[in-house]
Amino acid sequence: MLLELPTADEIDELAEKAPSVIVRRYEYDLVDRDIDLNYTPCKGEVVVVARRDGGVFLVKDRGAALWTLPCARIAMDETPSRAAHRVARDRCGIAINEPELKALYDVTRHYRNVSVKRLFVVYGCTAEHEGTAARMEGECSLHTGDLDELPLEEIDAQALSDCL
Repeated sequence: MLLELPTADEIDELAEKAPSVIVRRYEYDLVDRDIDLNYTPCKGEVVVVARRDGGVFLVKDRGAALWTLPCARIAMDETPSRAAHRVARDRCGIAINEPELKALYDVTRHYRNVSVKRLFVVYGCTAEHEGTAARMEGECSLHTGDLDELPLEEIDAQALSDCL
């Protein structure tokens, strides 16, 4: 099994900042697929629930069918909080206030060739200013309608519930 988790000190720091946060566990059976292990190692993933004007920022990658919350891997040299700021800027072109830890998800994906265990760190925040900048790929939109009407991945739906 390939483990991608923050360091023990970082997990302790997260626990101190939000002792009431519940860790949710998810397992996905993807044994019909191989995973490409030729990528830069990471310390988990950060999920950002950024609000403004009664809405939430969602992203859609080119060719994707579903809108998702902005998320990305946490680089080996950054904290989860710093990763949240980077993801909001890179994926949505927005600056956010100090993100508040809302949830931790212990996610294991079982592929044909390996299982990957990764911690998802979920932050809630508000966008600091109007406007969006150009993004690397895909699109970002402030969804102000009924989010229950959008088809969302299980983790995204849970993150919205945990943050709103």
